[in-house]
Amino acid sequence: MGSSGIHRFRYVATAFVTLLFMGLIYAWSLFVEPIEADFGWDRTQTSLNFTLSMIFFSVGMLAAGAIERRFSTKVLMIATGIIIGGGFVAASLVSTLMGIYLTYGVVVSFGVGVGTDVVMAAALKWYPDKQGFASGGMLMGFGMGAMLLSPPVTMLLSAFTWRMTFVILGVVFVVVMAAVAFLMHVPPADVAVALQAKVKASSAASTRDYTASQMVRTKAFWLFFAWLILVTSGGLGLISQAVPAAQEVLVSTGMTPDEAVMLATVAMGGVSLCNGFGRLLNGIVWDKFGYRFSLTWVSVCFAASMGLCGIAMTFGSFPLIVVGFMLLGLAYGGNMSSMAAMSSGFFGTKHFGMNYAVATLQMIPAAFIGPMLLASFQQGSGSYTSAFWAFLAIAVGAFALSFLVKKPQD
Repeated sequence: MGSSGIHRFRYVATAFVTLLFMGLIYAWSLFVEPIEADFGWDRTQTSLNFTLSMIFFSVGMLAAGAIERRFSTKVLMIATGIIIGGGFVAASLVSTLMGIYLTYGVVVSFGVGVGTDVVMAAALKWYPDKQGFASGGMLMGFGMGAMLLSPPVTMLLSAFTWRMTFVILGVVFVVVMAAVAFLMHVPPADVAVALQAKVKASSAASTRDYTASQMVRTKAFWLFFAWLILVTSGGLGLISQAVPAAQEVLVSTGMTPDEAVMLATVAMGGVSLCNGFGRLLNGIVWDKFGYRFSLTWVSVCFAASMGLCGIAMTFGSFPLIVVGFMLLGLAYGGNMSSMAAMSSGFFGTKHFGMNYAVATLQMIPAAFIGPMLLASFQQGSGSYTSAFWAFLAIAVGAFALSFLVKKPQD
């Protein structure tokens, strides 16, 4: 295959850039204040939009998994650009809360889910021998998207209204997805056969291609699914409350709430940064040391992060809570790349799109469990300290569960 290593890397690189833009879905908080200021809506009303985004992101992935074998990658990526771009432009025209829910929460997020699933399914077919590296490298873009794109989006919001910013983002997504449509495609049949031959004699990938219905009938899937929910709950819980938790520590050291906001926001940035690197790191770990080591280190990292955060809250140590945040970012990012590596490594690449979409459904219960659990402990005690100890217990459960997950016998 000659220079196939360099040749196929371009598909992972293209997917990385694509998912970098898709990761903007996590940056809804950038738009909250200007939109609330325009309409007088409260935070409870606007925060529902993020929950809708997570749900319809998963729905979009399921839809892509169901149709990706019927249409080419080019057609689906062009459709993705039209859906996301159209959603942003439509959102710029609304004047009701329901309009924001339907355009941004439903349409844009659905398009992001479709595009994410399609581009990952296509790129992973070039790397049946390095599923962890490929999925981790791509998902690093998704994890870091909100952090890297926040500055330019913030500049747009400062220079224009949020409505014009939505229009600009809509145009940008149409252009970027059109470019991706012409750069990304699955390997030709002869190349696919040659790539699969590289893993026939190893355990790097499944030798059997499971359909989604076959996958969900395996014990391996449900054990892994439960493990994902536990770790994702911790990640989403902290992501939703990281700034006020860090503020609590800073205020306990004598800072005023206003002074604490900036440092707390910096601490939140540590979660985003490590979230991105954790995806690539765990992908490399998965390929090098196998799935058992991968699940174990993520679980240990999750437990260590919660323990450090609990100690930091107890003794008012800001450096400790920053380290705890960063460790949780690594664990959460590693958890996300494990989900993709498991979908292909355990169950084959042929039906990856649908299988990965089904696996991502774990984010729906986790999106309710994590933030609600953290908020309920904080409201009950007036502090986040007890919440972190509760999540430490969840992390211990994830650690124990990681030893029960086993690759299905082909």
